[in-house]
Amino acid sequence: MGSGQSARKLTISNEEEVGVIKVSNAVVQRLAQGERSKARETPSDTRPATPNRQPIPATTVTPHIDEATPGQAPVYHYPELTISALRMQQQMEEELKQQEQYWQKRLQNLENGYQKINYILEEEYKKAANETSKPGQKVVDVQNIVQPCVENSNKVLKCLQDHPKETLKCSDLVEEFSNCVWNKHYTRMIETRS
Repeated sequence: MGSGQSARKLTISNEEEVGVIKVSNAVVQRLAQGERSKARETPSDTRPATPNRQPIPATTVTPHIDEATPGQAPVYHYPELTISALRMQQQMEEELKQQEQYWQKRLQNLENGYQKINYILEEEYKKAANETSKPGQKVVDVQNIVQPCVENSNKVLKCLQDHPKETLKCSDLVEEFSNCVWNKHYTRMIETRS
């Protein structure tokens, strides 16, 4: 029992504040008894050359919180951290920094992608605007153009308002409107070709 290493692992789930580990007095006493029994069982001539370890007093580590000014995060001071707790805290801080850097890079890549897309869209818009407004062409004011088949459009609109849940009743009027628009469009195409 005294010559072999223990293969037991201790897992602590911490549902409280980060960096705070609470250990009960019973656990402290068992750890202290285990150290004392190892010291008694190991004969002095087979004792390893390492110095005798003193049991680490287990206490609840609670952080002191400094007064934070508005707009700043509170600063936590952890008193007397053990070496392993300090290592764990440093490791956690390093992981948080790495995660922060990763997400900052992702956000920057997304922003760059959106800027490229916006630049392309602006260039295409400018190109289309230049193509449609070539010198010598008549500029069409869309707001002053008379809508074709206004009478049929009003009939369809009135029918749909009268029968909002029975749109099939207006199908004949919609077909008349569609034919009217097609005929107007077709006649304009023929006029522009000749």
